[in-house]
Amino acid sequence: MKIVLITPNTGRVERLESKAAWPPLGLFYIATVLQESAHEVTVINNSRIQLPLRDFVKRVKREDPQVIGISALTPTFRQGIKFAHAIKEELPEVKIVFGNYHSTFTYDRILETYPNEVDYVVLGDGEQTFLELVETLENEGEVKKVKGIAFRQNGEIIETPQRLFDKDISELPIPDRSLLEEEYYSELMGLIGSAGNFTTMVTSRGCPFNCKFCACSAFTRRQVRFRSPEDVVNEMELLQERGYEEIGFVDDNLLLDKRRIKKICALMREREIELNFWAEGRVDQASQEVLSDLASVGCKTIYFGMESGLQSVLDYFGKSTTPELSRRAVKNSRKAGIENIIGSFIVGAPIETAADVRKTFDFIMETKGIDFPQVNVLFLSPGMDFWDMAVEGGYLDEERAWQDPVAAVDVFPSHLKKDEVEEMIDNFYKEFIMRPGYIASELGRTLVSSYRLKILKANIEAGISFGSLGEFLWGGSK
Repeated sequence: MKIVLITPNTGRVERLESKAAWPPLGLFYIATVLQESAHEVTVINNSRIQLPLRDFVKRVKREDPQVIGISALTPTFRQGIKFAHAIKEELPEVKIVFGNYHSTFTYDRILETYPNEVDYVVLGDGEQTFLELVETLENEGEVKKVKGIAFRQNGEIIETPQRLFDKDISELPIPDRSLLEEEYYSELMGLIGSAGNFTTMVTSRGCPFNCKFCACSAFTRRQVRFRSPEDVVNEMELLQERGYEEIGFVDDNLLLDKRRIKKICALMREREIELNFWAEGRVDQASQEVLSDLASVGCKTIYFGMESGLQSVLDYFGKSTTPELSRRAVKNSRKAGIENIIGSFIVGAPIETAADVRKTFDFIMETKGIDFPQVNVLFLSPGMDFWDMAVEGGYLDEERAWQDPVAAVDVFPSHLKKDEVEEMIDNFYKEFIMRPGYIASELGRTLVSSYRLKILKANIEAGISFGSLGEFLWGGSK
């Protein structure tokens, strides 16, 4: 069958440049599984190419698909529905399947609200479920026998039995990156942040923790599944042979298993893998030993979910870490020789006052070694514990709110409003960036780093000025 897989954009002006959207790795896994079963697949990442609706539908029609898969998170769901509606008007016989987090958690409402746009919903992991659904449709079989989907039948919503996770994800094929239609790069605060041909990889799926602002644990049922170190390095070796220079690891929890990380690093040295890479991890897993191992084989950027400088807020988030662990993670990363240390923070918890938010900003400023802070407003979406708490507490009308993310301070009784929090973030970014000591320090570190100099050169050659940094921080990117 001919299949088109789609990642919609948000349909709104975003801080991130469209070129900085990372490759839709999950769709490439699904596409590769489909191709191995002789199906013809096209992947369209509209988060990257940003086609307007009319042009997007023309692009899909050129492929003449029989089945379309749309991967939608909560911020992109409404745009995904707009795409589905427009496609159905032009291709009424095509079957449209929704998947990913938002679809998994709201499948019943999707099927009730959009009977003319959505035919099926894939629940959870998509590779085997989507393949089995496609082949059942192709052979005119009984879709009720496909585990892990939901659909309408005679006005009733049917949810088939849950599909068990494949324990060994090493059995999944290496994603076919020849399906990429655009070049990608990573991004740091409005500027190119990668030094060379860039792509993403995943070495594991799932997270055993239960942060209240994250839907990952619910989606993965708090199960963690690992690829073998050999399988991971096999893919890295293939990427190196194909000319890739930098990788962003998108694991939910990369640093979880220290022994596995050490084995991956040892195999990288043994096979002379010379790729640079980004890693993400928790601050309570950021030991000097692990970070030094990662730095020795090419880890140039580490991204930590620090979340807050206040213990009371960390406890409210269910994070199970401390501000001191964040400081130690930064110190260990710098000692290890990692080039870029990014701290991710969430402000706008209902319990936070303006003074509390300021304390987190002060924590960032005082924690020496954070190169780039990423500060976000706390938003709620289906699948999060905070979403369930808001619904159960009577603060959120799920029937009205389920299609969009919503700021926590606009739901729970709170000290602040979203606009106030956003203004505080914007002002903080100005304060952080414009410190003379910060600018001098980052410039000095860049001048002695071949990696950073290569990134600087890439920005200059791309015609990206440091005005892009200001656009990112203070005015959007359009």
